[in-house]
Amino acid sequence: MDLDINGLMIIFAVASIVAILAKMIRWPYTITLVIAGIVIAVLGLQAPFELSRDLIFHILLPPLLFEGALHMRLSHLRKNAKVIGLLVLPGMMISVFLVGSILGLLMGLPIIIALLIAAIVIPTDPASILAFYKEMKVPKRLRSIVEGESVFDDGLAIVLFNVLVVVILASSVAGGAINVSQEQVWEAVGEFLKLSFLGIMLGVVLGYVTYLIIQRIDDKFTEIMITVILAFGIFAVAEVLGGSGVFAVVISGLILGNYGTRFAMAPSTRMSLINFWTFLAFAVNSFLFILIGMNVRLSGIANELPLIALTIILLLLARAAMIFVIGKIVNREKTELPRKWQVTMWWGGLRGAIPIALALSIPEYIIYDAANPANNVLFPYRDSILAATFGVVLITLIMQGLTLRPVLRKLGFYGLPKKEAEKEEKEIAALLKDTMSELGALLEDGELDKPAHDWLMTRFGQINSLLITELGTLIRDHGFIPKEEYSYAVREALQAKKDAVKDAWERELIPGATGEKLMFELDEQLSILSSEQVEDSPRTPVEILRSVTRVESSPIENNCGMCMTPVEIKESSYRCRCGTVFHEKCLENVERCPICIAELPKLPKDQSLEYL
Repeated sequence: MDLDINGLMIIFAVASIVAILAKMIRWPYTITLVIAGIVIAVLGLQAPFELSRDLIFHILLPPLLFEGALHMRLSHLRKNAKVIGLLVLPGMMISVFLVGSILGLLMGLPIIIALLIAAIVIPTDPASILAFYKEMKVPKRLRSIVEGESVFDDGLAIVLFNVLVVVILASSVAGGAINVSQEQVWEAVGEFLKLSFLGIMLGVVLGYVTYLIIQRIDDKFTEIMITVILAFGIFAVAEVLGGSGVFAVVISGLILGNYGTRFAMAPSTRMSLINFWTFLAFAVNSFLFILIGMNVRLSGIANELPLIALTIILLLLARAAMIFVIGKIVNREKTELPRKWQVTMWWGGLRGAIPIALALSIPEYIIYDAANPANNVLFPYRDSILAATFGVVLITLIMQGLTLRPVLRKLGFYGLPKKEAEKEEKEIAALLKDTMSELGALLEDGELDKPAHDWLMTRFGQINSLLITELGTLIRDHGFIPKEEYSYAVREALQAKKDAVKDAWERELIPGATGEKLMFELDEQLSILSSEQVEDSPRTPVEILRSVTRVESSPIENNCGMCMTPVEIKESSYRCRCGTVFHEKCLENVERCPICIAELPKLPKDQSLEYL
């Protein structure tokens, strides 16, 4: 493939414009990119790059998979192993068989061709699903399940696809019939196991070796370069050795994300690495989805509408059956997969890059004889498979992608409009201030001295401010507060307060008895929050916080918004536009007001704020 720099710059320029437009109209970014690509193609502009298997598999897919794996926590995968395992192994394999069998029966296709189509289009695609769920800010546990299912589904799908293609190429073709022997079936099973095993082992070995190398290096640019070499190189090595490149990239990314970034990198290197891969994944996604739109052949899709329509219907039915049956299985003892999560996973099964890459990688000929073209044997139904794949990807991306947000709101994931969310946010700020009253009571009772009280109040105030800032970000980006995301944020804030108390205890700023009392209170609050069941009747964030803190909101008085102590007259301070007052010293590490999320001033050290 020739490198078209001008074409590349045009694509990224279009992607930047689309990103701004998507933000304005509140459409998912990836869906808007596909639609923009289709519009460009309809206007008669030729795509500067042609989608091919090599382009997608060797250039575009590795960074998307690696970046996703870097952010996946092994603890989350272990916690959700039963759900993910059932979705990936029996779930996907049975779905492929059912969809392929019914599709072949109703459309008159050879069973192995129908199975090939099912293997291509059934698995959800991480290139689209991960990007979409990051935009949507779905609950972290649900996102972990969907990410795990998407990544491992695609690994299995690619292995299954390669096996089916090998079987078709080895079969005799006569009169449109494809004859598959029992011996070929067993060979296919062996090939399936070999591809999976080799990919996983390569990911483990090379991922661990890379971790050991990075452990001995203290240069962030070199370390980032090593991860780039790993992500692209391991895919190519796996393909050469006959293993699954997807499994190799994902497993190596998991090892570096869970061990390399935590135990082998300095904090600054870790942040640089995460920022680099986040940007690269964004750029690759932008490039990929515009190309998908520009390479869609609407005429070919129109010719295969019955096949496409039936395939989509069967996909939706098979995915619904798989998810709801598995939901009943895993929910027998306790609710691990709430009903509304099941509905979200069913309707959120988007397809994208991998199905298209698989379809494009189907060889044009089963037998090719350049010297005597009369002996050439075309791969059966290749054009139909290509058209069906592009049609399924296009329709599911647009149909499900544009309706998923309203479905999530209907299910109660996001229950507050912007005005109500901002009002509730102020109540939350008041509640968080009330949670600090225990420190004041300990000071009055003589269990805390003034320096220790001030130190803890400052730390608690900073934690509260970060929590409210995070809520403000959700409101600005999405116009509502996801309840599950809020519960997670509160849990993180309580854990941070617990760490602050532990730190004060270890520094001997507070006596042991006081530390135990505060730790007990925070542990009890964490326990109450952890017992919140996502399947219970929806409660607002304020109600959740009240159940955790066991306090009612009180008026926000004219105290410092950070340390909660009174602001004396003539004391250097700042009053925010919402009326909250801050000591100048309390603004050193705070960017936004914990009440209204307005930006707070950052003044030079030699410049003081005005007195009130």
